[in-house]
Amino acid sequence: MRAEILCVGSELLLGQIIDTNAAYIAGQLARIGIDLHRKQTAGDNLERISDCIQGALRRADVLVITGGLGPTTDDLTREAIAVALGVPLEYQENLAQNLREHFAKRNYQIGETTLRQAYLPASCIELHNPVGTAPGVQFEGEFEGIGGKWIFAVPGVPREMREMLDGGIVPILSASMGGERQIIVSRILRAFGIGESGLADQVEDILTSATNPTVAPLIFGNTEVHLRLTAKARDEAAAKILLDETENQIRARVGTFIFGSDAQTVPSVTLDLLKSRKETLGVAESLTGGVLSAFITDVAGSSVVFRGGITAYNAELKCEILGVKAESVAGKSVVSEVVAREMALGAQKITGATYALATTGEAGPESQSGAVVGTVYLALAHPGGVLVEKREFHGDRDAIRKRAALSALDLLRRFLLQS
Repeated sequence: MRAEILCVGSELLLGQIIDTNAAYIAGQLARIGIDLHRKQTAGDNLERISDCIQGALRRADVLVITGGLGPTTDDLTREAIAVALGVPLEYQENLAQNLREHFAKRNYQIGETTLRQAYLPASCIELHNPVGTAPGVQFEGEFEGIGGKWIFAVPGVPREMREMLDGGIVPILSASMGGERQIIVSRILRAFGIGESGLADQVEDILTSATNPTVAPLIFGNTEVHLRLTAKARDEAAAKILLDETENQIRARVGTFIFGSDAQTVPSVTLDLLKSRKETLGVAESLTGGVLSAFITDVAGSSVVFRGGITAYNAELKCEILGVKAESVAGKSVVSEVVAREMALGAQKITGATYALATTGEAGPESQSGAVVGTVYLALAHPGGVLVEKREFHGDRDAIRKRAALSALDLLRRFLLQS
C-alpha cells in the first residue's frame, strides 16, 4: 500500500507550531508495512486542501489527514473532503447527540458552531475519537473510478491523533491487508571521519542497485554521515536477515569508518571497547576545554573505565600539572606535536589509566598561538608508546572543539580495533 500524509493548518505554514504528528504517523505506517510516499502541508483554505486531497488520492491508496476538524469556520477538512469526493456534507444526529451529552455533563450548552462537528461528507463514516469531541472521518471506496482508496481524517491535537491512529487506523489497515501484510524496518549505520561523497563513492553500486533493503546516505550534523537501510519483510526476523546481509557488505567496503548503528555514538562504542578489554582511560585537554570529558561522562556507566581528566588551558599549568617540558613551550606555540605527546603521557601517569588522550590546537575565531585556526593535534598514549595525529578542522569555535573531542575518541576506537 502507498500512503500520503496531509497536515492542515495555517499555523504550521507560519512556523507557529512544529509538526510532530507526521513523524509519528510515518513510523506507525511503516510498522505495518505501508510505504509513505509524500507528506504535504496546507493552510486553512478550502480549495488548496481539496486540491491536496485529490492529488493524494490519484497517487496513493491511503491518505491520512491531521487537523481542521474543530468547530470554527477555519476548520475546513470535512468540507474539503466533501469537495474532493464530489459529495455533500450530511448532518449526523447521532454525532450531534454525542456532542450535547458530552457538554451537558460539563454544564455547558452548545451552539450551532459546535454542531459543525456533527457533519460528515456523504459516503464517509465516523472515525471514533475516544479522547476528544471532534469525530474523525473515514472513507473507503472509489475515486475517479479506481477502488481501494482510503481517507482517514483525525484532529491535529497530538494525543487525539495518536489514540485514533493506534486504536483505529492501524488496526483497520492491518486487517485490510490480510496475508499481504509486511513490516518496514530501518537501521542507521553511522560513520565518522569520512565525508558523504567519500562514503557514497565506496558503496555507489549498493546505493543505486539495492531494492530490499534500500540504502540512502544522510548527513548528521557536521560530524557524522549515516546510511539508512530500510527493509520490507513478513516479520522482524526476516527483515533482520536482509539488513544484516547488506550491512556486512557495506562494512566490508568502508571498514572502521563505520563505528556503529542506530543509537550508538563514538563515545559509547569506544567505552564499550574499553570495558570489554577491562582497560581504562584518562584525558588531558587544552582547546577542547572539558568537551572531551563531557562526551565521555555523558555515557552511562563511563565511571567503569574513565579515570579522570585534566583541563590545562594555560601553558604554565601544562608544565606544572601534566609535566610538559618548559623547552617544549618556551618561545613556541603550545599547538604542536611535542606538546600533545607530553600532555598525553602526563595524563596517563597522573590518572594511572591504560590509555590517555590529549587535545591541543587553535579553535579560533582568532589565532592566539600563531597556528592556523582549526589546526589540532590529537595524542594517544598507550602501553607501547604515543601516537600523535595532526588534523585540520573547519567551522566555528564550537564545531572545531566538538570535532576535536570526537576525533580523539575515534582515534582511540580505531587503535583498539587494530591492536
